[in-house]
Amino acid sequence: MDWPGKREYNGAGGRETPAFRRNGETVKECKALIRVIAVLLALLCAVPAAAERLDDATLLSFYEDSALIGDSRVEAFRRYVAAVRQADETYFAKTTIVCSGSISLFAASRPFPSDDYPFYYRARPMTLYGVAERSGAKKVFILLGLNDPVAKKPEKALSWIRKIITTMNEMVPGTEIYFFSETPVTKKFVKNKNRRGYQKLLDEYNPQLKKTCEENGAHYIELAEVLKGKDNYLREAYCSDELCHLNDDGIRVWIRRMMDYAQEQYDLGLWEPKSPE
Repeated sequence: MDWPGKREYNGAGGRETPAFRRNGETVKECKALIRVIAVLLALLCAVPAAAERLDDATLLSFYEDSALIGDSRVEAFRRYVAAVRQADETYFAKTTIVCSGSISLFAASRPFPSDDYPFYYRARPMTLYGVAERSGAKKVFILLGLNDPVAKKPEKALSWIRKIITTMNEMVPGTEIYFFSETPVTKKFVKNKNRRGYQKLLDEYNPQLKKTCEENGAHYIELAEVLKGKDNYLREAYCSDELCHLNDDGIRVWIRRMMDYAQEQYDLGLWEPKSPE
């Protein structure tokens, strides 16, 4: 029978140890555990609550007073936006969208218009720097590299990225520069273009692009992953030509990713939407 204060023989030198002393140690351990739990709860309570999800219109305002410049992928983006504007004239209304379908990253990096595939802004051939300046863009979002192809010569591609950043800072100082990651391609693209392992090369290129942006004062927006299927290639459901270009569903995913990026900037305290007028 057990009772408080019962004495037990411990077999060491004939000394007896009160059972309540061991019970006291157990109480101490329980109290210590309670203190640890209290500390953990306090830390959890100290973590700030996640910021609220902004509405779509507010998130898209992140792209106001900006220019989106690129190749044929941006051309598809512009067509989609133009179609939506038929019903909603405010949709990307304050974003200048300029593209040259076949222009390369190399050609776009130069400080003079391409002879073959220049950008046109208000019917005049221009460089991407000219577009940024003439449009008054405070931010420039760039998607280029499909026509080079960048993943087969990443060092050259990244040197052109650095050139764009440097030249933009010189010619249009104060402009924030954003690069989208290279978008994925389909298995058919790899086969038809005889570019074995090209998607893997793209996956290796994008982290290098991100690092180059971070090291040179530009911003990087991850776009590739949301467009991929389980096989790591561009989802067929998002592709318009079975190769590399996006259909309307793909463009919608792209725009959703742009809104998510704006939300991320808001959550980090790096962007505050304008107050409604």
